[in-house]
Amino acid sequence: MSSAIRSHGFTALGPLHEALAKLIGWRALGFAALLGAFSALAFAPFHLTPALIVSVTCLIWMMDGARGMIRWGRAMFMRGWAFGFGFFLIGMHWTASPFLIEPEKHAVFLWMPLIALPGGMALIWGAGAALAGAFWSASPSRVFIFSIFFALSELARGHLFGGFPWNIFGTTWSPGDALSQAAAIGGVYWLTLLTLFISAAPAAMVDTRESRGVMGRALPVLMAVILIGFGWAWGAQRIAQPSAMSEETVVLMDAGIPQAQKYNGRGEAVLERYGEFLRDIESDPNDIVIWPEGALPFELLANNYALDVISAYLGQRSLIVGTTRRSFDGRDGVYHNSLAVLQTESGRAELIALYDKHRLVPFGELPASRIVPFGEYMSAFLPSAMQQLATSGFEPGSEPTVLFPANLPPFVALICYEGLFPEITRNAGPQREEARWIVTISNDAWFGAGMGPAQHYAQNRYRAIESGLPMARVASRGATAMVDGLGRETARGQRVTGDPAGWVSSVVRTPLPAAMPVTPYQRYGPALFWLTLTGFVVLAFVSWRR
Repeated sequence: MSSAIRSHGFTALGPLHEALAKLIGWRALGFAALLGAFSALAFAPFHLTPALIVSVTCLIWMMDGARGMIRWGRAMFMRGWAFGFGFFLIGMHWTASPFLIEPEKHAVFLWMPLIALPGGMALIWGAGAALAGAFWSASPSRVFIFSIFFALSELARGHLFGGFPWNIFGTTWSPGDALSQAAAIGGVYWLTLLTLFISAAPAAMVDTRESRGVMGRALPVLMAVILIGFGWAWGAQRIAQPSAMSEETVVLMDAGIPQAQKYNGRGEAVLERYGEFLRDIESDPNDIVIWPEGALPFELLANNYALDVISAYLGQRSLIVGTTRRSFDGRDGVYHNSLAVLQTESGRAELIALYDKHRLVPFGELPASRIVPFGEYMSAFLPSAMQQLATSGFEPGSEPTVLFPANLPPFVALICYEGLFPEITRNAGPQREEARWIVTISNDAWFGAGMGPAQHYAQNRYRAIESGLPMARVASRGATAMVDGLGRETARGQRVTGDPAGWVSSVVRTPLPAAMPVTPYQRYGPALFWLTLTGFVVLAFVSWRR
């Protein structure tokens, strides 16, 4: 049936539409995968949004051909799946980095991050494409239908099996720039819905109808241009104001040890380096010092020597630090990925606030109750740092919350993976509106030196835009920086002399930006997403033609 396709609309695009719609078999799957791979350039560190627009437009034209096949459901699914596979393979290839820390042991398992992960994630997009096929039309309504079902697919990806909302479509806009500010109104999923429509709109300019309704075909593009224009104008006005600063000063510190060295008997060297930072970096008694997730390769709160070193140099400052923590429930101990706040009292560093990470990484930080039966098996192929805890696993914390440590402004804590989820900051307990900033700690050394750390940082900055709260971020071998409530970077860590070979330290002392007024998203949550989705359903129905 594909051979009978005749394209109508904008003449110059007709031959391209016909060529893409007629692709079948492996050629169709291969080209869809290439489109997905190309669209990965639309995200950090590149933010080439036109790549997303071109890729999505071409995918829709391929779906036009698939819908005309006898087994259209399978054809639609496979095109969506192949597009997703290429996208996730390129966009998340950095997930192979932990398996290359000790390649002689773990390279044989590279199929997991490079085949199983992108293939599994792409199933969600394949399902979205197949469901969209049930309502497909040659008319411009297919632009709305595509946007609806892929937005729902992205929402599902952010929540199924704990969720993995990495590089969702709304994050194509560079955080802190004008168009990214829309996340403050409706959140990143609302921005994703709008971004999908903007990316899909050019596909409406060509279809298989013989009618010559040029204006009808051009209308989605006009709507997209208006959306971009209004969004840019509003966002530009919003970011025109300079960053207001509070009275607090924060010192961000990362020793930058390579992941391959961290758990190789270097615990004392890491502690010594952080001790040097506390001793030598310019600082005042009331400063707030922050170290990254798992800053030290041992349980800090159970190590008296490490606490003595911190006590000797911390003075009147406060220290926020990430650490593995072990608690005991009956006979068996369980591990937590924790954030601790320490202050010196009577010459001794004392714990004054504690947060346990509650959103654990699927297949990476499984809860102890789920992993124990398979601990010995998993230890055979997990990277060394994971092996140490594989037989016990991690136990999730109870819930997101606002911490109120003495002498510090209240803050929401996000540990690594949690920084991907907008709902954590918004749902941080009944006192969420009392938070004045976000503290994000991470170990980006797992991600390698390529796209991974930049993508993680960009997505974290959207949490600041959505909430209006400034963010202090310390990431081991990642972006250590201060971000204001508009997602703009106000300070970036700089390297300190004296690093051991291969280490890349990152330290900066900077004022904490003042919090912005409570944003519409922080107050009303995803309501605008569902309202806009309903509006798209109405527009799809109105413009639908068989």
